[in-house]
Amino acid sequence: MKTVVKLALAAALSATTLSGYAYAQTTSSTTPMMADDMITIVNVGSESNANTDTSSIPATYRNPSPESITKAQTEIQNDPALMATLEAKNVQLENVIGIQTAANGGKIVYTK
Repeated sequence: MKTVVKLALAAALSATTLSGYAYAQTTSSTTPMMADDMITIVNVGSESNANTDTSSIPATYRNPSPESITKAQTEIQNDPALMATLEAKNVQLENVIGIQTAANGGKIVYTK
């Protein structure tokens, strides 16, 4: 009889432990979600003096050439949806120094 009780207790404890792990893997309301517009704004000015080894901003955007700035601003001018989204986020065209396309198709807009 003791063996049956121990076995039942062990089964109950292992089932509750597993359900805890399943619950921990679900998303909650605090999990950040991607914005619907798929635009990320990165202010390069705040990290321009950072150590280049630890900065997550590519060197191309930390020290942009005039050509890359012109290319990025022209890309925005040729894409009305992107222009409208940036205006809604209070990003001025003259502050854009680069645009990168993310792996998911979204845009990363670097500003000064």
